[in-house]
Amino acid sequence: MSDPIGVIRIGAFFQGPTDQGQGGWTASKLAACADGPVTIRLLRPIPLETDLAVVRDGVDLWRLCDPRQDDGGAIMEAARWTPAFQDTASVRVEDAAAARRTFVYARRTHPVPHCFSCGLRSGSMGVHVGRLSDGRYGCDWSPPSWAIDRAGVVDPGVIWAALDCAAGCYVSADGAVPLAYTAQYAVEIVRPIEPGAAYAIVAWAGDGPAEWQGRKRQAASAAFDRDGRIVARSTSLWVAPRAA
Repeated sequence: MSDPIGVIRIGAFFQGPTDQGQGGWTASKLAACADGPVTIRLLRPIPLETDLAVVRDGVDLWRLCDPRQDDGGAIMEAARWTPAFQDTASVRVEDAAAARRTFVYARRTHPVPHCFSCGLRSGSMGVHVGRLSDGRYGCDWSPPSWAIDRAGVVDPGVIWAALDCAAGCYVSADGAVPLAYTAQYAVEIVRPIEPGAAYAIVAWAGDGPAEWQGRKRQAASAAFDRDGRIVARSTSLWVAPRAA
């Protein structure tokens, strides 16, 4: 393995699947090490409370690696790309808040109950998307106080995490695949996330079909402010676990 250019450590709080790092949050940290837009592949579960090495491979690829693994332990790869995101109509914060009431997961059925973004534990960001009248999914969301620094800047990782979970809940909401994993993910933050602001988060199929294609399914998600302006958007590919 090449010499690392940085180290990323995912704290225990930032779980997605139980005892694993949340994909969107971790991807944001790797993307911050790149010098331009990237799309990120998630290759294996993200260990918590472990010093993970960021390694650059040439000019267009960055890897997040677990040095404890004999094979180099690549967990994520960030590759340079030309952004290509799908547009969708804005959603009012009030309509997104109403959709939250139809969130499909209860404590006994939630596939990732300890996720800091969409889980049910105390302190979760509450990204609990429900069905909108047009078939998309949405919820209201505000950045948590712990993600705001003394200068009033919101850690971009929280919107990466929120858009990731919104898309994940959307692709699994019909119950056909109770738990899917992010295989590829990219985010663009169009406007700064404002402390204390309320946003509408929406998830939909993006430019892919609105159903599973074998074990794969595409999704997109976005956040809008109260004026209907897009603030952030994502595109993602999801994979269902192999049958036992």
